[in-house]
Amino acid sequence: MTGPRDPQLEKIRRSFDKGAGAYDRWMGLTERILRDARHAVGAGVAGRVLDVGIGSGLSLEHYPVGVVVDGVDLSPGMMARARIRADRLGLEVRLHEMDAQHLDFADDTFDSVAFNLCLCTVPDPEAAVREAIRVAKPGVPMLFVEHVRSHLLPVALLQEAITPITVRAAADYFNRRTAETIRRAGVEDLIVKPFAMGFFNLITGRAPITGRAPV
Repeated sequence: MTGPRDPQLEKIRRSFDKGAGAYDRWMGLTERILRDARHAVGAGVAGRVLDVGIGSGLSLEHYPVGVVVDGVDLSPGMMARARIRADRLGLEVRLHEMDAQHLDFADDTFDSVAFNLCLCTVPDPEAAVREAIRVAKPGVPMLFVEHVRSHLLPVALLQEAITPITVRAAADYFNRRTAETIRRAGVEDLIVKPFAMGFFNLITGRAPITGRAPV
C-alpha cells in the first residue's frame, strides 16, 4: 500500500472489509441496472488495464479475453473475492492494496483505465483521476461507471439530504459532480451518459495526449 494510511482511509478499508462477504448480494439489483454500462466499459478496454476500485471484481466478467488487469483497492477482504472471480473467469489479474490517490506504478504504464464505483468514496477524487492519467499512456481510453449527483433536481435534492448519512456510515458521497471532477483533472473528449434518473453516469474519455494532467 502506498500513500498515507490516514484515519479516513482506514475507515473506508474497515467498512469494505467488514462488508466484503455480503457485498455481491447487496449489489444484486444495482448490478442489473449497471449491466449495460459495465459492458460498455469492457468493450472499451484493451491491453494492460488499470481497474481502480476493483472491489470484489464485479467488473471482470465484462472484460475481453486477453486483457491483463491490474486491480487496485483499499480492501484486502474485497480483493479476496476478486481473486476468486478472476480465477473462475480465467483472466490474468494482478491485485494491489493501494490508495488510488497515490498509485505505485510508473508513468505511461497502462493501455486503458477503468474506474468502478469508487470516486464516490475516494477522499480526493480529482487526485485519483490525475494519478490515473499519470500512469496511463497518452491518449488511451479512460472509462468510468460512477454514481453521481443527478441532473434531475428532485433526485439531486434527495441525494443532498441523504449524503450526510451515507458519509458517516461508509464515507460514500451521493452528491458528487463527478463528470466535472474528471474534466477538471484533465481527461479529454468526455462523453457523459446518465441513466437510472441520473443517479449513475457512464463517462468515457481519453488521457491527454501529453500523458499528464494540467497543473
